[in-house]
Amino acid sequence: MMRASVGTVAALGAMLWAAALSAQDLPNPYASDLVDSLVHGVYCAEAPIDLEEAPETAAGVVNIVPALPEMRRITTLVPAQLGIGFGLLVEAREGLVLDPMTVTITHPPYPDSGVEVERWVTGIDGEGPGLIGFSFELESELVIGPWVFEAEHEGEIVFRVSFEVVPPALLPELAQGCAGAILS
Repeated sequence: MMRASVGTVAALGAMLWAAALSAQDLPNPYASDLVDSLVHGVYCAEAPIDLEEAPETAAGVVNIVPALPEMRRITTLVPAQLGIGFGLLVEAREGLVLDPMTVTITHPPYPDSGVEVERWVTGIDGEGPGLIGFSFELESELVIGPWVFEAEHEGEIVFRVSFEVVPPALLPELAQGCAGAILS
């Protein structure tokens, strides 16, 4: 157990308060100095080859896909369309292993469940990029508004990307071409 003086506790409290304020003021997208590369955008979702338990998500699982997707567009605007995937490809600096890393996605509430926060634990390293993403598989997931992807490792924000999910008619060129990609 760590013991701290009142002064130390006050200083830690002030640092946490400042960290909370700075998290709100981060640029979009944000990547810490733990990250070598971060590419964010929209891609066509693929059918998973495996599922990994993630009890703090609406589905209870996260998809494991066969390969990293090709980003159709580097953007933070996402059409609310079945078959669309969005998120980021992220790689840690060479020699680093960020495991465990907690990923949190916040979004407007799903109409059927009210779920607004989804969370799971994963890891990334400096050996190559990993996918942190979300794919629209169900009509109930197509909620318009801000979606924020954030990851934390050992109390430090690793990355934070805010997306805006919009009606498909606002991005017809991105909404077309992926429908049914993961429904086969």
